[in-house]
Amino acid sequence: MIDVSDLIGVPYLENGRTLSGLDCYGLAIVVEERFGKKLKDAGYENHDKELSQRWAPLLNVRPTDFIYAGALLEIHVGNTLHIAVALDERTMIHATTNQGVRLSPIGAYKVAAIYEVI
Repeated sequence: MIDVSDLIGVPYLENGRTLSGLDCYGLAIVVEERFGKKLKDAGYENHDKELSQRWAPLLNVRPTDFIYAGALLEIHVGNTLHIAVALDERTMIHATTNQGVRLSPIGAYKVAAIYEVI
């Protein structure tokens, strides 16, 4: 497993891309880099769950059926899109608006799609 201890507790910041503040996609960029992959950035103005349909074809990701360390997890919370990164088959890291970056069990969320960074 990669070391993410320095990321835990980093505050949520809309469009944040540094350790002074991260949103869920900014966190995904940082974590994927630690896995040795460069996830392209995406510009967005909202977090509508339909956002992935527009952006996924433009990014360096492809759908996969398996959760593994480094997989991107698309989660829908109501009508909102949320992105997390699997650290293993059971644990994910994600940036929440109220608690900042934290670890959670993947099973606590309904995963709508899984992507691998290519």
